[in-house]
Order: sequence, then structure tokens, then C-alpha cells
Amino acid sequence: MLCLTLSLAFLHLNAQNNFNLELLGHWDDDSLPIASPDNIMNQYSSCWGLEVNNREYAVIGGARHVLFFDVTNPYIPVLKGKFEGRSTVVPREFKSYKNRVYAVADGGKDGLMIFDLSHAEDSIVRTLWDTTYFLRIHTIALDTSSGRIYLNGGNAGDGIMVFDASQNPDNPTFLSHKILPGGYVHDCYVRNDTVYASSGYEGYYIFDYKDPDNPVLLAQNGTGGYNHNSWLTLDGKYAYYAEEVPVGQPIHIVDLQNLDIGEIEIVGSFLDNLQAPNDTVKKAIPHNVYIQGDLLYVSQYEDGLLVYDISDRLNPALIAHYDTRPENTEYNGYFGNWGNYPWLPSGTIISSDMQNGLFLFRIPNVSHSQEPTSLSATIFPNPATSVLSIRLDKVENCLLQVFNLSGQMVLQDQWSNNKNKDIDVSSIVDGMYFIRISSQSGAVCTKKILINH
Repeated sequence: MLCLTLSLAFLHLNAQNNFNLELLGHWDDDSLPIASPDNIMNQYSSCWGLEVNNREYAVIGGARHVLFFDVTNPYIPVLKGKFEGRSTVVPREFKSYKNRVYAVADGGKDGLMIFDLSHAEDSIVRTLWDTTYFLRIHTIALDTSSGRIYLNGGNAGDGIMVFDASQNPDNPTFLSHKILPGGYVHDCYVRNDTVYASSGYEGYYIFDYKDPDNPVLLAQNGTGGYNHNSWLTLDGKYAYYAEEVPVGQPIHIVDLQNLDIGEIEIVGSFLDNLQAPNDTVKKAIPHNVYIQGDLLYVSQYEDGLLVYDISDRLNPALIAHYDTRPENTEYNGYFGNWGNYPWLPSGTIISSDMQNGLFLFRIPNVSHSQEPTSLSATIFPNPATSVLSIRLDKVENCLLQVFNLSGQMVLQDQWSNNKNKDIDVSSIVDGMYFIRISSQSGAVCTKKILINH
């Protein structure tokens, strides 16, 4: 069910509070099952995203289902797959690798699900549903440099389960399950075989996992709260982590520059209490943090999605905000925004709200992928009649695609070693369209045009 009416209501209700995050699309289905741990009515949990064959997809965890959407046209998310699990649970968590999405759930008997999106424009296939090694897992991490999957919480207990998906992404090989100093790992971030483990009340632990049978503790730091999740800057010099419990714990900044000698240091913290800035008792709860370039994306439950400029690593500046649960006018606990995914090449930001479903955002004039991907292009005239002219700022090998508002590609063209290109659009019916230009280097430019013959 596509809730355009509800999306407009969100725009109206939040007009005084939201800034610099443009709501593109929203999807919710009130008929879906509800999980209610601790009397919190949750229909949804985590989300993730990926690009396959020049189309963009979002996945969100329903209490009973794994739900896939084509968000190539973010204004009209299209449900492409709805896969029922064995249990009604929250949370469901996801990561992606080689056009696959890996899904786990903490509760019931859902084990590991693997979905192949290689031909998602036609069909999404669940290639594996296995409970051989575990029934439930709380969170999942994936090191794309090695193809290793790291599973935390649930049946992983006081350690991490590791699988290798590099050789067969549809049937990963079990590598190890080791008990670790720090015990229970709630979540972890992994880069180049180094595991940055959020170990709950025990704090922040960093391990060398080159040999998964013999993980080596590199450094650790007690953090005071319940260390929930973390993410690294692209240069690897700093990490930012959230502590979910007790309420009101700020996001902390960790200096990792002396990790090679076993030293890490907490060098800052910050918290924006947006729902009730003057309340000394009720406080915001940062839940999940992710970093894209110099931007930190924070899913902060009842405050919604917050975006910080962290180009000055020790002095984050709040630059964008959107409250995905405007029903709350004060802090009441664990409601609202669960997670986000800010790395789609188009700049579309995926976000999930536990009660209100899937949200798609954009920050105007900001690129959202890990590496610089902006492509400077001038497209004219707009409106266009019969010919559309493309002017780039430098010579590129490019692919141009034109999509209608339903997300269907109506035209494709490509050119090599040229700054300029004229495209014949005389055969396209009048209406609003999205143009996506992608260069061989990976840079992307997306623009909206009107064709009016």
C-alpha cells in the first residue's frame, strides 16, 4: 500500500521541525503483523539498500516479513518482494554482498535467509533459508573486502560467528565461532578483517580477525553505557558509537590513530535533544549511526533521522533532520526511527521507522556515496520538446537513462570520450521524467525534467 496521503500529512505535521531533509517517498501497510516486545507495537525494524543493474533497491524488516522495494524512482517505491518468515519478531537485520541480501532475525526460528537480486527487475529469489548453525541472531556485519559475514548476539552468545561468502555467496562456509573478551557482542563494524565490536555494558572492543580461529584483541575501552553500534570514518582515524541505554547517552567519538600500539581514546561526545530540549529527565536515544563521506547519519528513535557534518571530526554540526514519528510530542521510550542507509549512488537515503514504515529522503546538493560520485552536468532545455542537450564539465564515457514516474526506463543511450551529447526524446510521451547519467568512473548525476512536445 503506497501512502502518498500519509506522506503529505507528514510534510504538514513536521513543517516547523524538519529541515534540509526532503521527503521523496513513503510506504506503510497497517495490515502487516505487529510484534510487541515490552508492549511496544512494532511493525518494522532495520533497513538496507543496494544498487543492481543500475536500479536501486531498499529492504526493510517487517515483524513477519522481509520486504523489498524498487526505489529507482524514490517518489514511488514499488514493492518487489514480500517473503514471510517463520516467526513474528523484531528485529530483522540485513547486509549485502555480490547482489545478495543476507537477513537474520533475533527471535523465533528464522535462521539465515539469502536473497539474490541479480534479476530483481523481474524477480527476487530466496536462495537459502538455513537453520543449521543458528536459529536467531541479533545483528549482522559483512566485510566486503573479504566476503566474510560476522553474526552477533542471539545464538552467537558471548562471541561472534564467522562465515565466508566469497566463494559461494548463496551458501556461505562456516569458519569459526569464538568466545571473546568482553562477552556478548551486540553489533560490530568490520573493515579489512578488523572487528570493531560494540559489546554492550562491557564497552568497545577491537579485534584482529585475519585468522578467524585466533582473533587477537587490539584495544578496548569501557564506555559507561550500553555500547550499541559504531561506524568508522572513511580514513579509519575515528569511530562514532551510540549507546542505547540508559536514555540520554550521547554519541561518542573515538580516536583510533594509535590503534597500532593498542591505544584508543574517547575524544568527544554530543547529543541533540530535539523532542524536549529543556527536559532534564526525558532524553533522546541515539540508536544506529552510519557514516558516508563527511556525513554522520543518526537514527534517533523518537527524534527521527538526524544528519551531522563531521568534516571537523571533533565538532559535529547538525545539518539536517526529519521526524518520522510526529505522533510523539515528547519522549515516551522506544518508538520511531530504527535505521538508515545513506550510500545509494543517486543520493536517495533509505530510513525505517518502527511504526511508520519506509521513508526515502534526499539532502539537496549533497552526494551520498562513499567515494566522490558527483557528476557535473547541464541538461537543457527544460521543458524539452524533441531534443535534449547534455553538457558535461569534462570528457566522460557515460550511460544515460530516462525513467518515468513509475520507475520504468523509457530511453537509454551512451557515448564515449565526449563532453556533449544531444538526445532525441521526440518518441517519449509528454510528462515528468528522471534522467540518470552515470560515468565509467562511477560518478552519477540525477535530474528531473519535463517533456512537453
